[in-house]
Amino acid sequence: MTVSYSLGRLRPALWFGFLLLLLIGIELMITTSVLFSQRPILPYAVTFDLLVGIPALFYWLMVRRYQLPLSSLVGVIGACLALAYWLLPVAQQAPLQALHFLPALLEGTTLLLLVAKGRRLVRSYQQAYQQQPHFWPCAQLTVQQTLGAAGVLLVAEVEMLRYAVLGWWSQPEITPQATVFTSYRDSGFTAFASVLGIALVVETVVVHLLASLWSAHLAGWLLLVDAYTLIMLLAHAHAVRLRPVLLTADTLHLHVGSVWQLTVPVAELVAVVPLRDNPTPAPDLLNLTKLLFTPPNLLLTFSQPVTIKGPYGIQRTGRRLAIYLDQPHQFVEAWKLQ
Repeated sequence: MTVSYSLGRLRPALWFGFLLLLLIGIELMITTSVLFSQRPILPYAVTFDLLVGIPALFYWLMVRRYQLPLSSLVGVIGACLALAYWLLPVAQQAPLQALHFLPALLEGTTLLLLVAKGRRLVRSYQQAYQQQPHFWPCAQLTVQQTLGAAGVLLVAEVEMLRYAVLGWWSQPEITPQATVFTSYRDSGFTAFASVLGIALVVETVVVHLLASLWSAHLAGWLLLVDAYTLIMLLAHAHAVRLRPVLLTADTLHLHVGSVWQLTVPVAELVAVVPLRDNPTPAPDLLNLTKLLFTPPNLLLTFSQPVTIKGPYGIQRTGRRLAIYLDQPHQFVEAWKLQ
């Protein structure tokens, strides 16, 4: 039973590896053929396969199946970009040169959307502020509802930059009459995140210097990907400290850094069980401690499935949540008193 279950979990990863190698082999055959330089459309087709096809496979087989954060696509796209520079001869890299205008195009499109829907944004913000008189939550809700998918992306990026840049001076986000439970003091999260950040900085410098000897364009893109990853790590580290779990008489506010958040009535929490290790995987179980780099120590069971929200519009649904808190026993006692 255990062996078959392990093979079942590995099947999407094995399929992704097989299709990835097959696709790279086909693209290598195409780029080394005599016809490649004679057909102007082929460099664009290869670029599309590498920069769109592979990330799409990764999303479908890895992100969806293993519930990976959508931001993991950033690293995959960076690797695909490096692969494209390696496969495409220098004379046929015109499609890659056009990618230099992509950031400016995305920024311009977002600004045009904001200008075109400015009046609607103001009206939506005024309505939201009447119900919840707090600037940032109202601004987030307004942009997401008005701009749709573009607004969700914009809010996620601004949220990440807010924690990464302003997190050094910000105070923890707590509410009056709420019991606060942290998840970074005893878990070693801060030390692990610091070591990971230092390793990432060293890796960025080394990779940039080596890549610049091969291709200045590739070195620039890899530097951008590494810098983005470092900002994400910094934002998450600050968010773990600034967004503790809050328990009030009526509501449980569950946060896992900048990744997961859940607000649910306490009455729906029907059981809290201490854990000593990772629980056995199950369809209705969500382990929320992977990005805390520590095993969970509490298993929360709800009367009905709850939906936790993540960045970029990601959502996960489960009836049992495995979490980590620095004060698990105090949380159990506080919950029993509600």
